[in-house]
Amino acid sequence: MPSKALFSKSARLKASDGALPTRIADLEGSMLTSDCDCCGRHFQLYPGHAAFDGRTKLVSLLDRLVCGARRNGRACGGRPRRLALMRDDRQWLLDASGEWVEDDSAFWEPSDFETQIETRAAAF
Repeated sequence: MPSKALFSKSARLKASDGALPTRIADLEGSMLTSDCDCCGRHFQLYPGHAAFDGRTKLVSLLDRLVCGARRNGRACGGRPRRLALMRDDRQWLLDASGEWVEDDSAFWEPSDFETQIETRAAAF
């Protein structure tokens, strides 16, 4: 049976290698975005201009962030709908429950779109 120290180190290596992040410090090599529930604007949170503490839990960002986009001289004040993590051409969504769910709806195939033939009635 492995010692507790070896087991802990092994678990950390496994988690950092394939697990999805739970804190800001775990985002290395990933991109984290969000969209406002009020105005719909998309924000790139990581890497980004905001200097978040590395120990900040990602799920807590849903409660802490407020949209500061200005329109007609006023700040929007909306909240993030969810967080989206992009890594290695894959995307996951994090909502208030704290669970990551893989999302493949953001990626489309050319066959997903069809050309619609427009018919116009000639009014003479």
